[in-house]
Amino acid sequence: MISKLQLQAIIEKYHLNGQIENVKWEIDADGKLTINFTAPTREMLGTVTYNGFPLPESEIGINNTTQLDKLLSITGGDLDLGYAKEGRIISKLLIADNQFNLDYALADLLTIPKTGKYNGSEDHEIQVAVDNEAITALVKAKNALTNSDNVVVRLGLNGLEFTFGGDVEYANKVTYSIQNPTINVPSTFNLVYGSDLLKEILVANKGSESGILYINSNGLMKLSFSHKELQSTYYIVAKEQ
Repeated sequence: MISKLQLQAIIEKYHLNGQIENVKWEIDADGKLTINFTAPTREMLGTVTYNGFPLPESEIGINNTTQLDKLLSITGGDLDLGYAKEGRIISKLLIADNQFNLDYALADLLTIPKTGKYNGSEDHEIQVAVDNEAITALVKAKNALTNSDNVVVRLGLNGLEFTFGGDVEYANKVTYSIQNPTINVPSTFNLVYGSDLLKEILVANKGSESGILYINSNGLMKLSFSHKELQSTYYIVAKEQ
């Protein structure tokens, strides 16, 4: 069994408010669930893992995560998960609580887009903790300028600065700094990332026990969050300037 809240948390961390719909769930013999995903814009790839997932070793295709989330919304408490098969093919994910029995039709794995996987260096120049206070502040900053698509990240006097708003002098802007970053290699940089995607990652991971942001010299941002059995990692590529 798994609680409704746990299953929703797993989904939320890759679905990112509708940004990622089609994924493959991989469950190994030890009950570890792994979900790899790539943003349609190709600017981000990520992985969500959960230890102790209550399904047997298998791979299943999810082609409409929004619909799965809607089905889960009517359930409550602990959920029993299972499969229905057509011959040897797993065709449905079965979900049951003490009131509802749900059938979710699974996709042919061949129809699930292949996802990238980051195999580059994990070396980084900047590292900073991202706690719930920082997440709340960054989301507020983004929401104050909803028509802005970018966030500029740089080292400032007060820490690692995130500036939302236009990149011209007269534009409206909001800047928030996360203090006390670890600087492995002193450097000056001015990196631009998609603010909509960053916001959804932060919202999905609010409440995590730990969160760390890394930036390397190539402009790659890594966000890593952990909460009990659930881990999520995201790699975001800086935009060309």
